[in-house]
Amino acid sequence: MLKKKVLERSAAAMGPQDLLDALDEIVYVSDPNTYELLYANRRCRSLLPTRDYKGKPCYALLQGQPAPCPYCTNARLTPDKFYVWEFNNPSMGRHFLLKDKLIDWDGRPARLEIAVDITEQELLSRDTARKLETERTLVECIRRLMDAASSREAAQAVLSCVGGFYQASHAFLLELHASGRSVHCTQLWTAADAEPLELLSISLSNGSLLNRLLESPQAQCILAERLGPEYRQVAAQMQDAGVSALLFAPLPHTFGRGLLGVANAASGIDDTRVLESLAYFVGSELSRRRLQSRLEYQNRHDALTGLENRLQYQRFLAGPIPAGPIGAVFCDINSLKQINDRYGHSRGDAVIMQTADVLRACFPGAHIYRMSGDEFVVLCPGVTQARFETMLAKARDRLASETDYGVSLGGAWHACAREDLDELVRAADESMYADKQEHYGVLEHG
Repeated sequence: MLKKKVLERSAAAMGPQDLLDALDEIVYVSDPNTYELLYANRRCRSLLPTRDYKGKPCYALLQGQPAPCPYCTNARLTPDKFYVWEFNNPSMGRHFLLKDKLIDWDGRPARLEIAVDITEQELLSRDTARKLETERTLVECIRRLMDAASSREAAQAVLSCVGGFYQASHAFLLELHASGRSVHCTQLWTAADAEPLELLSISLSNGSLLNRLLESPQAQCILAERLGPEYRQVAAQMQDAGVSALLFAPLPHTFGRGLLGVANAASGIDDTRVLESLAYFVGSELSRRRLQSRLEYQNRHDALTGLENRLQYQRFLAGPIPAGPIGAVFCDINSLKQINDRYGHSRGDAVIMQTADVLRACFPGAHIYRMSGDEFVVLCPGVTQARFETMLAKARDRLASETDYGVSLGGAWHACAREDLDELVRAADESMYADKQEHYGVLEHG
């Protein structure tokens, strides 16, 4: 009780300036017309460059400005209530919550400002906001990645997200060349206000640098100005391309060795979580899509020749038939079974592939199907009868002159593909059968 009374007497004995000096907040009083400092409390005085502050302009001592601050709040102040705002003071490197109002100071109007240092709270708030933005970016990128109709769309969606997050000029996907000594850009996103970037001109062919980037489990930042002398060429090429900084994250090895990267990041260069997480997700998703594409390709194509298979032929017949003329060719390798039995299946496979190559060369742009072991069908939509007969004759000549095993060939043409395509193919088959009979007749009587 006695201590409390002593404290109360001490407080009563203190004048207004003594009370302000006891505060932890920064407090000052200035003339709103001349900007002269009239008073600064103990905390404020500790931040000033001189003890002789009275009469000197507040903008010079507190803000380091040569003239009144453009953001000065004097015009907004009243004696009735505080004007509250926030300000980041660059000369002090601190963030403040400010409370300003007009007061009477020794019989003259004056500006009172109370500044609360909230730098730590602001940094925490910014960190929390950045984490939330990171989470939102990841969720949005993954959603767009999964919704994309194609691998290219998926990659572009991710590059757009990651480029925006880092406020980068460019975002890109690099994949290791088959040689293992260089990378090439397979996808590139460019910000609307950025210059086009020829990424291939930025050489990453230096083996040690490339391997460091590809093998690192974390993102790596390359600053052109900080590259050592051993990477002088890389630094020069970056600068020539207008790139001061590159940020890379390795893709998972299930995708194949590669990198997800951004150029000239203006924000978050120290926050690599988004880049690392998306490198994993985009690598995994593109790997899945590539596997799916390979399976779909294998479902549509013959494994040995790469030609379309019977299933694709049936799909063509079942789908919308193009209008206009069409030519059909039926092709059969003579005595393929005997070739396999006598010379082995490797020889038989070579015969099949040679036949497929001749058909590709003689019927450019056509649909060529391997129907079974020794049979092929060629459909040539949109060709004139004269053109079709020229291609057919060329195929006969090449198969006769370039092969030693014999191939029977038959063709038929119709002015309207939609009338009866099945009948047209049967006519080509009959023509091929006649050619085969002639072949065996020659052999029999030869």
